Amino acid sequence: CIHYHIKSHSYDEVVDNYDIGVNNWVAVRFEDEWFPGEVIEIIGEDIKVNFMIRARQQSVNHFKWPLNTDCQRIPIASIISKISPPYPISSR
Repeated sequence: CIHYHIKSHSYDEVVDNYDIGVNNWVAVRFEDEWFPGEVIEIIGEDIKVNFMIRARQQSVNHFKWPLNTDCQRIPIASIISKISPPYPISSR
């Protein structure tokens, strides 16, 4: 599988919820961690995001696509920040 690197982002960055659009990449808070994902739909105050998962526990910014697509509807308020799209770093 291909591993991707996500550039670090600032948790202090203020997100303008109206500046989030389809195909944007976002970092989302979930149970004391964050996960990257691509916005695939905006539904009122919620968004539908296609999430990546951590490639390795010890690696903060390395992610991969899960075997089964992980699309979830979440509140826009869960977004930590917009991020740059990931770029491939390896293939296994």
